[in-house]
Amino acid sequence: MSLAQAVSPIAVSAIRDLTAAEAFRHAVSTAAQHAEEVDRLARFPSQAMEALRSAKALSWYVPHTFGGANAQIETLSEATFELSRQCASTGMIFAMHQIQVASIVRHRADSVWFGDYLRRLVREQRLIASATSEAGVGGKPAQEYSGS
Repeated sequence: MSLAQAVSPIAVSAIRDLTAAEAFRHAVSTAAQHAEEVDRLARFPSQAMEALRSAKALSWYVPHTFGGANAQIETLSEATFELSRQCASTGMIFAMHQIQVASIVRHRADSVWFGDYLRRLVREQRLIASATSEAGVGGKPAQEYSGS
């Protein structure tokens, strides 16, 4: 059974073994289960993110050289689509994380420090956030966007 059969009719080809497919399917299901509460309480989708860690999805874009799945951008897009259909917050966080990973892979994977960081990301399934999206560390506070 492929990941596509386990999750949706969309081909998610980077993860080929059933255990990984089941783990991702569980992450999608977990995102759906907690989506209403995540939205209502405006909270971080911790259960879904933990399930994505268990599926090793946070390192899908990392090249094989560093221990990742070497997924293509189309695969990440399909996974983001599936997650977002169930929980928009989970999909957004997953996408933003993968953008940060892609930036490191594209621009700094040749660096010893960042190469080691990518290996650590794979090993620990670290979640990367952008300082430009967090209030107080470079991002704009919500009230600046809303005009209040």
